[in-house]
Amino acid sequence: MVPFGMAEPTGKQTNKQEREKKSFGGRSKGLYIGSVIILVLVVVTFVGAPVVGGFGGSGNLVFGRYAGEDIVYAPGNFFARQYEGVAQQLRDSGNEMDIEWQLRLAWRQAFNSTVLRTAILHAAGRSGARVSEARVDERIARDPRFNQNGRFDVAAYRATDNQERFQLRAFHRENTLFEQMVDDILSGAPVSPGEIDFVANMSGPERSFDVVRFPFSRFPESQVALYAQEEAHLFAELNLSVITVASEEEAQRVRQQATEPGNPFGELARTFSRDAYADQNGEIGSIWGYELQQELLSPESLDQLIDLSPGDISSPLETTAGWAIYRAEEDVIPFSPDRPEALAVARSFMQTFEQGRIQDFVRDEAAQLVATFDPASESLNARAGEIGLTVAATNFFPINFGNQQIFNTPRSADVPELQEAANRERFFEIAFSLEEDQLSEPIILRQSAIVLRLREERDLGDDGGFIVREFYDSLHQQFLSEEVEAAYIQQDLLQDNFNQAFNRYILGVN
Repeated sequence: MVPFGMAEPTGKQTNKQEREKKSFGGRSKGLYIGSVIILVLVVVTFVGAPVVGGFGGSGNLVFGRYAGEDIVYAPGNFFARQYEGVAQQLRDSGNEMDIEWQLRLAWRQAFNSTVLRTAILHAAGRSGARVSEARVDERIARDPRFNQNGRFDVAAYRATDNQERFQLRAFHRENTLFEQMVDDILSGAPVSPGEIDFVANMSGPERSFDVVRFPFSRFPESQVALYAQEEAHLFAELNLSVITVASEEEAQRVRQQATEPGNPFGELARTFSRDAYADQNGEIGSIWGYELQQELLSPESLDQLIDLSPGDISSPLETTAGWAIYRAEEDVIPFSPDRPEALAVARSFMQTFEQGRIQDFVRDEAAQLVATFDPASESLNARAGEIGLTVAATNFFPINFGNQQIFNTPRSADVPELQEAANRERFFEIAFSLEEDQLSEPIILRQSAIVLRLREERDLGDDGGFIVREFYDSLHQQFLSEEVEAAYIQQDLLQDNFNQAFNRYILGVN
């Protein structure tokens, strides 16, 4: 195997490299090795590097709590070293992400690692695990700050004050216990050859498919208009102002004042309203009926607002934010199929709240293709073209339920939903039971229905799973690391104030 960071040899490939290329099914080896490198970096920074810098001083920032213990950033502590490590990785990667996003990502990863470390130490404390003082002495003796020409510098150690020495011992005691816990967890489940063979054999056989995609956008405009006319109140456009208060009685009092001369509605909104529109004189502006419906607790309330004439004030209506009175600023614009913007809003609403109708339509279209297609007498490409569709092709992939990174995953540039399909057991049942020239039943995905046809199946043979076998030890460590996080972090013990702390301490925004 070519060492990390070195170029591939030119010229004739070795047999091992040829096996690797065949087993990997054309997948980029660089990307795969990249994931392993990331794993190694995570494990190294996860366990911790030698102490750098001091322990005291200012700059202690609290980002949350776990089991009653503050998650603190302080110069030289674990959180600080985690941040420095992640930030350096981002800098070295040449990443072109927005600077603020890179900052947030680096701080968040450092915070997450610190929470996990705190959780593991908390579990170690509950289990009664301890580190001997002799072991702490050994760690201090290897501390780079007290190393002089390869030997422990007693004078340098004695020159540190008592408080710093106490903090130093506490740090090495915790770090040693943490490392031992992690080592026990990650090395406590040896991998058997049988397990490796079992997982490697999951690499094949692999299949590739033709795909005909029926996107939700095929749902006819006429059907959108028909639905919108049936539910016209949801797609009426209103222009309103609002005052929201705590109780129905208070809303009634404010309404009484609003109907009296000399009490502008906008001033009353600034004085009494407790919603987001108070600072803008209560003005909501243009709003669709369905948006109001989501705020109103009674469905009949929307009809009352639609019936208002300009200048009219509604009776108190109960909303998700309290009790509100509304004033109509303009005449309502009723739904009309001749308004493109209203049709677009109705379609968007249906894709979110009435998706069943659209699914039924594209499923029926796909089923019609399956029922009438004759592979002996017609081309799938030609038939798809007749109904305004094209035939896409997938890569080769095995039964990879859940999109496991160690195997090829279903992909097609023209069918982005295939990644979602890989999380559905039924997708693989259908795909890997197809026979030659057979079209599958329609499969509903997030924004489309698809029909599959088997293109080719290949058996990877004796070389199948070569990459899995080669890297399984590292992959096994990664799987264990993910399980550790799930097992040790108890959400009810975590107080996550990261966003507030980051905005305040790093961005300077309160």
